Amino acid sequence: MDGINYGSYKLLELINRAYNGEVMLPDFQRNFVWKREDIEELIKSILEGIFIGPFIFLHVTPKIRPFKTIFIDGVKLLNPDVEEKPTLLILDGQQRITSLFYSIYWPDIPLRNTETPYAFFLDIEKLLNDDIDNSVISYSKKSKEYKSFVNQESLDYNKLAFNKKFPLNLFKNTDKLYDILYEYYKKVLDENQFFTFKKYIEKINNYSIHAFTLDINFAEHPEEIVKLFEKINKTGIRLSIYDILNARIYKFIKLREVWENTFYNNEGIKKYANRIDNTDVPYSFIQALMLKHNKGIKSKEIIKYANEQIINEKNWEEVVKIAEHEVIPRLKEKYGVINFEKWLPYRPCVTLLIAFYLNKKKIDEEKIDTWYWCAIFSEWYSGSTETQMAKDYKEVLEWFTNKNKIPDVVSRFREELLKNLFSLRKVRNKGSSIYKGIFNILFKNKPIDFYQHREISYSETDLEDHHIFPKKFLESKNINNEEVNSILNRTLLLSETNKQISNKSPGKYIQEMINGWQQRGLSMEAAEEKVKNILKNHFINEKMFEILKETTEDLESDKIKENFEKFIQKREELLLNEIKKLVKI
Repeated sequence: MDGINYGSYKLLELINRAYNGEVMLPDFQRNFVWKREDIEELIKSILEGIFIGPFIFLHVTPKIRPFKTIFIDGVKLLNPDVEEKPTLLILDGQQRITSLFYSIYWPDIPLRNTETPYAFFLDIEKLLNDDIDNSVISYSKKSKEYKSFVNQESLDYNKLAFNKKFPLNLFKNTDKLYDILYEYYKKVLDENQFFTFKKYIEKINNYSIHAFTLDINFAEHPEEIVKLFEKINKTGIRLSIYDILNARIYKFIKLREVWENTFYNNEGIKKYANRIDNTDVPYSFIQALMLKHNKGIKSKEIIKYANEQIINEKNWEEVVKIAEHEVIPRLKEKYGVINFEKWLPYRPCVTLLIAFYLNKKKIDEEKIDTWYWCAIFSEWYSGSTETQMAKDYKEVLEWFTNKNKIPDVVSRFREELLKNLFSLRKVRNKGSSIYKGIFNILFKNKPIDFYQHREISYSETDLEDHHIFPKKFLESKNINNEEVNSILNRTLLLSETNKQISNKSPGKYIQEMINGWQQRGLSMEAAEEKVKNILKNHFINEKMFEILKETTEDLESDKIKENFEKFIQKREELLLNEIKKLVKI
């Protein structure tokens, strides 16, 4: 390929150039995420002379750089006066080079899953026994082991040599490395041992990495770099389309910065995203903008067509406003999504809702509701998602202004319902949109707990998926009907209530519910009526109440099985009627 050269670089030279601000990262690169075990494994590969994968670099100059540049993690901390003077940008290989920089320069930065910085050493004894698997060790800088090798904040080379531990930070300065090697380590090793160990030192010192280097012309055409990323099967952590998009649009919007600001200043969006590193959310905002401007939303299409007219701070603010004040409240109040992480059926629906609201003049909220529930209960977005989203966006917008142009998703699902082809009996997968959708309409009913008499929707995290005919009870009666785990035998209760009910007969816990209301001063009839009303909001009607009440421990298994099957049939009828109302049948 023109303008791409394949060659090698001395690894330690690259690390030192990074310290001096000559080797840098483009701002779209991900944060350093490797764990200390990952770093140890990388060093072991170098000790064995194993290929650690190709790298991709871009030749730049301090004046010609297509992306905002950042230092490798730890450089600014260790070298506060460092200046940006990049000649190479690391396009692929950030995790590996940053890992090696960390292992040699020892910045005071905690690694992933740790609370303290770590220092890396070679275990000479292991190397001499050819035990490379255990030859690299790391100590927390707060550990007793590490502190035992430090004398007034400097490493005690006498003690290190005596214990046959060699600090990797000596590779920062080759002259000092060999001085220390001969002055301290040669004394504790015999001639053969010293020769063997010195060979390992030289393996690290002379290790070269292989890289594709893009010449300076690529710096003037950053979109070509973006395309290249999608074609190359890289080692290490693959960049997401969001990361690449940061590079593509950085000149007219700092996507990472505006997303962080959005996350921390909008409570609804913060709850929806849950984590700031959930980049699916800002990416979906970009997709919504692309849809509004009649552009495709596949990654290649976004990279190709994203421009300043579509993606700018003003348009971004409009999307944020719609998400925060229109879409997220609608999801909670109208669609019963009380917990986005657990109960949101489809994220593509959120993207499309935002896109619909961006077209304020055409919006028809009743039709939006119909489309939404049809998409959820038909599992519409389980296939070619982006293609389907783009198609639905156009069809729903057309439907807003022409009632005869019914979207495919709506007409198909309505037909399925009318022909009795849709069933809930086999819905058992908790991750499916149908399963979540049923619980969403349950939340819409604002049900209260069976025992604790408080609304379950206010207990987002203290809820459990309860078998209405408890599974343990049915198993004790040798009833193993495959519909035991069906959504039709499920509701949500507070976890404490679920524990109390879990192995009881339905008749027993129903009677306990009645007794609870009697103890609060109600008559038997009034207590029963109260329990019926509670169950009603769980999609359990009066006939189903009677079935539950008569299913007691002493009932014969055949009769219990018959009651269970009647209950499932009646609950499906009730839920299907509710779904038909939602999709306007």
